[in-house]
Amino acid sequence: MEELFCVCIQLLNKTWKEMRATQEDFDKVMQVVREQITRTLSSKPTSLELFKNKVNALNYSEILKLRQTERLHQEETLAPPVLELKERLKPELLELIRQQRLNRLCQGTMFRKISSRRRQDKLWYCRLSPNHKMLHYGDVEEDMDNPPIETLQDKIPVADIKGLLTGKDCPHMKENKGKQNKEVLDLAFSITYDVEEYSLNFIAPSRTDLSESFNTAPKTEDLEK
Repeated sequence: MEELFCVCIQLLNKTWKEMRATQEDFDKVMQVVREQITRTLSSKPTSLELFKNKVNALNYSEILKLRQTERLHQEETLAPPVLELKERLKPELLELIRQQRLNRLCQGTMFRKISSRRRQDKLWYCRLSPNHKMLHYGDVEEDMDNPPIETLQDKIPVADIKGLLTGKDCPHMKENKGKQNKEVLDLAFSITYDVEEYSLNFIAPSRTDLSESFNTAPKTEDLEK
């Protein structure tokens, strides 16, 4: 860290001279130096020496060129013809996203049941029906990657969905309060239903699967359509 600090201080002096700065320009110089360091770190240099070479090569003139290029690109992106094209394509893109989300829900995901004896944990699978009206779920064997929907005996109407709960608000996390670690809490979510305050409880296999579950879950009205 001391060596890194020395490199950055030398960079500050170098940039100060390149900008022909005075005391009143201190904040401007610091902004440029911060940008030089940030841009260099974004390239993920594998050694201090490589960082030093790259950050020194990114002088004040290069920073000005990069800023100008990015500004022009932003102006082109925000140009009226581009904005008009985006508006024309927006309905089509939103429909494509909606279809991709529904397809992902129809493929389904395998989940692990959490019990006090982890060795005897069982697996279950949940997927949306092709007509988007029902959620099918049921226990499966570990070697069943994509079980047929006919093998999932339990089902719940999508129209009965009431809400989505996460973390410690989930019923299965409240029941085991104090027994679950933070990792399990972060992966927990529940779908609640109007019928008898029923809930379908999940523990996502990973943060990626959790993110996909939320990002691919459309609203109830979308499913009904």
